[in-house]
Amino acid sequence: MNEVIDLLKSHTSIRKFNGEEIKKEDVDVIVGAAMRGATAGNMMAYSIIKVQSEDMLKNLAVSCDNQPFIADAKLALLFVADNYKWHKYFEQRGINEEFPDYKGPSISDFMLGVEDAMIAAQNAVIAAESLGIGTCYIGDIMEQCEYHRELFNLPEYTMPVALVVMGYYDTKPKLRDRFDKSFVVFDEVYPEINNDFINEMFSEEEKKDKDFAPKFYKRKMDAPFFKEMIRSIKIYLKQWE
Repeated sequence: MNEVIDLLKSHTSIRKFNGEEIKKEDVDVIVGAAMRGATAGNMMAYSIIKVQSEDMLKNLAVSCDNQPFIADAKLALLFVADNYKWHKYFEQRGINEEFPDYKGPSISDFMLGVEDAMIAAQNAVIAAESLGIGTCYIGDIMEQCEYHRELFNLPEYTMPVALVVMGYYDTKPKLRDRFDKSFVVFDEVYPEINNDFINEMFSEEEKKDKDFAPKFYKRKMDAPFFKEMIRSIKIYLKQWE
């Protein structure tokens, strides 16, 4: 049990891989662990697309906000929130004839698909890291909606929610600090978040840089990639309206 806890506490993103191949049996273990993750109603409202070809990884290195290290990975798993398969099943079985209110997957189906996909992704990450394989989540897969739809042949009622790249590595980056537990974990109910709470929560960052807030906002929320992510997600969400 302590080994599992140590593994979870030592997680850090790996962005430099050494080129060593990942064995097929290890890929199977990682995917198998992903598929044993908790899932709403045992529906498994997600799909996993394995990416191992150099061409596909190079394409993703460009389309996911120009991150060259993606091309050096030996495996990428794309986790897709997927209500399409259940929708086709219901259509094939004539569910809308017995239940006329059924017009297609709803926004709650989408949210459950996102939850299922992310649980599966985290299971895959834990399994990979237990095998000594480094991982990195790539949220930029939610950008470039039109391109990624075509690249992966994604049908309606699907959305890529996480790309996880994997590979062996020689050095592990230093762990980054997290917020103190008192700012994240609450007892029974959500507390009142007053000025003192916010000041204390961000005090360490602002000790390092008094302009932390505007600089962080400019780097993240005001960046072109973030605006593109907003645009693409809005397009995806229209499917479930």
